[in-house]
Amino acid sequence: MYYEQKLLLLGFTSMTTSAIKEKLQSYIDQGDDKLLKMLFALAKEYMDEDNDDELNDEELAILDKRRENRLSGKSKTHPWPEVKNRILNKNRLKK
Repeated sequence: MYYEQKLLLLGFTSMTTSAIKEKLQSYIDQGDDKLLKMLFALAKEYMDEDNDDELNDEELAILDKRRENRLSGKSKTHPWPEVKNRILNKNRLKK
């Protein structure tokens, strides 16, 4: 669903799959090394079957520990407006 929404935002609503393939092929044919490497990395990441959105056991354990700490009061939470103000003020100081 995410990719379909991105395509709509980029104006690909009226393009057929074959038209998109043709346009991509022309970009590849004209592309420099940087573009080709980016397209290759994107395609590899998309096609990589090991790349799923599920967490492994180690990541789940970390999240469980963080949740436990939050619920027990060992870790402190901050409301979003406070965090947002900290970030904005920190960025202002850098300029």
